[in-house]
Amino acid sequence: MPGANNSQPPPLCGRCVRRPPPFAASHAPLIYSHPLDRLIQRYKHHGDLVCENALEQLLADMPLPWPDTDALCALPAHWQRCWWRGFDQSQRLASQLSRLWQRPLLPALLRQRATASQQGLKRTQRERNLRQAFRCVLPMAGLSITLIDDVMTTGSSARAASRTLLDAGAREVNVWTLARTLPPSRR
Repeated sequence: MPGANNSQPPPLCGRCVRRPPPFAASHAPLIYSHPLDRLIQRYKHHGDLVCENALEQLLADMPLPWPDTDALCALPAHWQRCWWRGFDQSQRLASQLSRLWQRPLLPALLRQRATASQQGLKRTQRERNLRQAFRCVLPMAGLSITLIDDVMTTGSSARAASRTLLDAGAREVNVWTLARTLPPSRR
């Protein structure tokens, strides 16, 4: 469900019509394809911080699509994955956007259990993999939250994390990802 900065809401995808997501909208300014996919993979899986500098340049002119956002929240990796990688890419991305958009970054979500990597899993496997994976550790009462992640594929992680924030009292959750994969039919 892509977001947009116009007065008309974007058309919903078939899946979102059949089963609306818990988040209000999503926005991904870039398509996850060559060469961006290689850049993100080098950064995320190989800790290449030079790639982070290149990504930072891409972010410089990206506006916050939801001006009424109260705070940002990163979609967290499990502490074991952070330890293995040496960092949490979504947390670092959210930190950069927090400075750029001048919104507080709340460490509200905790990935309470290690989950298998989502890469290569089908949609139903991803959803099963993420059941009860997140816990909210801060009060969210009435806040409009923008959830930050690097890449959206099926939206399963965004759905699970958004549900957790809404259950903790968030008024609204929007999802911002740097890039979005396209379905095979649109590549």
